[in-house]
Amino acid sequence: MKIIFLLLTFIFTSCSSIPYATMMHFSDNKPEDFFNVDPNGILVKVSINSTVNFEPTKSIKLSASVEDEDGKRIIRFPLEVINKKNQAAVNEFFNNSPAMDIYILKLAPKALTNLERLKNERASGDKKRVGLTAGVDFSTDHNSDLKLSDDTVLSVALKLSEQDVFITLIDNWQVKNNVN
Repeated sequence: MKIIFLLLTFIFTSCSSIPYATMMHFSDNKPEDFFNVDPNGILVKVSINSTVNFEPTKSIKLSASVEDEDGKRIIRFPLEVINKKNQAAVNEFFNNSPAMDIYILKLAPKALTNLERLKNERASGDKKRVGLTAGVDFSTDHNSDLKLSDDTVLSVALKLSEQDVFITLIDNWQVKNNVN
């Protein structure tokens, strides 16, 4: 029975861009857990090839959708860069990786205000459906210098408090260049 469970787990996680350890970490979390986190401790780590010319504050999108009797609205949580470092390319026998830019981002003041507004709305007792979304926008609308290639890889990790470690959300996802 254990072998079947492990085999099914392997099959499901091998088709996913979300690491198995991440799924296990969040498997027993409830939506309320997110609202109990200190927003000042939330950090996002983004790693991407140095050649991409990536602007994380414009490309990383965090938002919540709130749906109630008044309709559906989107609340955005903008980020700001607090640290950027460059990791040199590695060309070894078992490890061959390009130079990477590693960004550490935190919630911008506007995001903290919006998160507090969302918490207050949620606590009001009114029936609302709330959904949290995160994404990366690689369109050239806001960054005409974007240089994607077939070798472009992206990793995104999340840290929910100063005491936590970064939890990998996306690990070495190969970005497809669909710009003609």
